[in-house]
Amino acid sequence: MDPHLQLTISHISLTLASLVLDVILCIIIHGDGARKEQRNKKYLAFCFVMIIGMVLTCLDEALRRDGLVQMPQRVGLALYLSTYLANTLLCYFFSRYTETFFKERSVFWRRLSNVNGGLMVLAIVLNVGCYVRKFMTLDGSAENFGITPWFRFVIAFAFELYFILYSAVLFVAHRREPSKRAVITAVGAFLLTISGIVLELFNKTGILINYFGAVIGLYVFYIGVETPDYKLLLTALSELEKEKKRADEANDSKSAFLADMSHEIRTPINAVIGMNEMILRECSDRNILGYAKNIDSSGKTLLSIINDVLDISKIEAGRMELEPGEYSFGTLIHDTVNLILPKAEGKGLIFEWNADESMPDRLFGDEKRIRQILINLLNNAVKYTEKGYVKLEIAYELAGRDIELSIDISDTGIGIKEEDMGRLFNKFDRLDKERNRSIEGTGLGLPIVISLLRLMKGTIDVNSIYGEGTAFHITIPQKAVGEETIEEFRKRTEKNRSLGSGYRALFTAPDARILVVDDTAVNLVVVKGLLKTTGIGIDTASSGKEALKKCEETAYDLILMDIRMPLMSGTECMHLIKQQENGQNRKTPVICLTADAIAGAREHYLEEGFDSYITKPFKSSDFEAALAQFLPASKVKYTSIGE
Repeated sequence: MDPHLQLTISHISLTLASLVLDVILCIIIHGDGARKEQRNKKYLAFCFVMIIGMVLTCLDEALRRDGLVQMPQRVGLALYLSTYLANTLLCYFFSRYTETFFKERSVFWRRLSNVNGGLMVLAIVLNVGCYVRKFMTLDGSAENFGITPWFRFVIAFAFELYFILYSAVLFVAHRREPSKRAVITAVGAFLLTISGIVLELFNKTGILINYFGAVIGLYVFYIGVETPDYKLLLTALSELEKEKKRADEANDSKSAFLADMSHEIRTPINAVIGMNEMILRECSDRNILGYAKNIDSSGKTLLSIINDVLDISKIEAGRMELEPGEYSFGTLIHDTVNLILPKAEGKGLIFEWNADESMPDRLFGDEKRIRQILINLLNNAVKYTEKGYVKLEIAYELAGRDIELSIDISDTGIGIKEEDMGRLFNKFDRLDKERNRSIEGTGLGLPIVISLLRLMKGTIDVNSIYGEGTAFHITIPQKAVGEETIEEFRKRTEKNRSLGSGYRALFTAPDARILVVDDTAVNLVVVKGLLKTTGIGIDTASSGKEALKKCEETAYDLILMDIRMPLMSGTECMHLIKQQENGQNRKTPVICLTADAIAGAREHYLEEGFDSYITKPFKSSDFEAALAQFLPASKVKYTSIGE
């Protein structure tokens, strides 16, 4: 077979295949209309114009180019020009279809749309003018005529490319109006259509590629945008995006509210607990000490509720992080027992605890979170037990330096119904409400426990018999970092306790000088009172401006900086102190002492340039330990308890 004829047949076959696909699509669109789905008339017009164009292409391929039929030169010229005109009409209708995506177009775009109509009329005039004015050479060859190259480019490609590019630019300029799916669909269809037109510039065998790319683009648009069910899906997705945006805004508002409330509540609690601790340290009246101990217990209970709410917000935001470090497990158990024992004895319960004294004392892990887990579980055990006992047992398994803590907490309390076990770790969900209505609690303790154990790669098992009691078994992996055992720690603690009773500062530093900056006067009094026994020289400032002046005049060993102050925030003040040209504290450590304790606060303030971060209210022992870390070692003398 003649290669030229074979190529022509291939072109016609592929064009007919594209034609069949287009006809099928038109039938499908009509079917959509029969189902009374909204149909874009311009989209359907686009499909019909493509059918006309492909029919003309097949006729041009078969009749004129292959010479299967002898026809006058004028008829061949008309058929030839009609294929170009069909292509231009196709791209024009595509641009008009694109405009239907954007209801809120500016005056500029509406005027440009009218200009496009004029350009289409111009394209028709040029095609007719070409036929009338004979821009083609009728040379009597087998081709019958040739076309002037620049004119062929204008009527064959320039108009087509312009209308397609106009559609693409329209999508880019108004990309926020349609859904993301519609934009992605449009980009895919544009690429397919434009690729056909561009390739046609380098393809001298026919206009087949143009139509083949365009018909595939039609299907992409139909599946991505015009399908009725898909439109419903897009609408649903759009609504979901709006709801997500509203939820994000609500979550941001909640975080801002929690930040404000945390600060506003923690500030007075800091004063209450701090002042009360000074009473406990200095008062000798037994009645007053009894009152003070009750205040201390209630204040810490209120603080634990606030901490639980903040921890849940961190967990929900996925921003709960561990802060591992070296710590004394003996101290952790000692503090926990001393906190729980008075509560158990106050209810007439027996509180038993036992720890394997051969266990290493110095461990590496998150002491604060392990303490939180133990206190939450033990508090629950005491709250839900009316008579009998609460028991804490601690064992371990050691493999090299890796240690697995094994902790059992059991009670003779009310127990848990079998049908309620699945709800045990639900947030804000309290079990057996009728029976437990007089018991205080937020329902956050156990959800926080299981979240922390997951972070630590620990486990928890629960066994309970309703009316008889509950037993929790947890495991927590840690690392041993010292040789001292729990037994050695206990003996050392008892020896130190025999040296004296009551409060004793961790260290003394009479040669050290610090600056405390806080706009709340009572907080300044609390810090000075809690550090009185350390002998540290303390200057105070009630504003950032006052702090800057003092930092120019005096060299300090450490600066404690509140954050939320009027006129100048603590962060701004810290930066200005480090930038003072004549200042004496450009390299002085600055500790952020703030009531902001929401998720990410610590990381934020450390990134700002603070050397450490302490939240209000603070435990005096932790406060002293933080100060000792940053004060010059030559000025710090540890007491016997702290050695």
